[in-house]
Amino acid sequence: MKFLPRRHVLTSFFIRKGLRSPLIQAGVALIATAVAGAASAQSATALPVSITKQLPRGMTVLAAEKAGDLDGDGKTDYLIILAQPREADYRQTEKPAPARPMFIFLGQADGSFKLQSRNDEVVFRADQGGQCDPITDNDAPFATKGRYFTVQNGVSCGSHWTDYITFRYDAKLRDFIFSSRISETWKLNDKPKGDALVKESQQVERANPKDPISFANYKIMP
Repeated sequence: MKFLPRRHVLTSFFIRKGLRSPLIQAGVALIATAVAGAASAQSATALPVSITKQLPRGMTVLAAEKAGDLDGDGKTDYLIILAQPREADYRQTEKPAPARPMFIFLGQADGSFKLQSRNDEVVFRADQGGQCDPITDNDAPFATKGRYFTVQNGVSCGSHWTDYITFRYDAKLRDFIFSSRISETWKLNDKPKGDALVKESQQVERANPKDPISFANYKIMP
């Protein structure tokens, strides 16, 4: 299955379970927000000191979520996205926007948090959303349910698309592995009745159970 270059995504596991994305329900353009302001708003949750000590210096917390118990050990875990402090400078240059690394931190018995994994590919960059930012102009960068979590890239201004990439915790492998990627595009409904947006296209990539891909090693398909 061939995906358009980083431009769309899923109604995945979470939509099938009833956790519909705000992007799909909205049907209206989001107001563009400066990266710094959005980062401050989305990272309002105070991070534990044991986490902040392990984050790379000089970067900004773009999004952070207390993700519940992702690995089933009874401890709270965290999902975090970082960005360069002057990330928006790419707009004044010919260089592409910088990567946005994502981290999974698992709660430990002593109350601290251990870095379980990092991926620099799964979160879309600031210049991969057209008029809008796939993360900062998105009400919900993450969705979690049980042992699953989804990175929800998407925009709803100018064009409407979602690109959701889901991972699940595998107790045997003691790691998070790729589960699915669902990419969808939407258009305004020109009929007087029905939802504000109607689906235009969908592309789905499912995990191969015989060849599990860890969160750290997952790369976006070209």
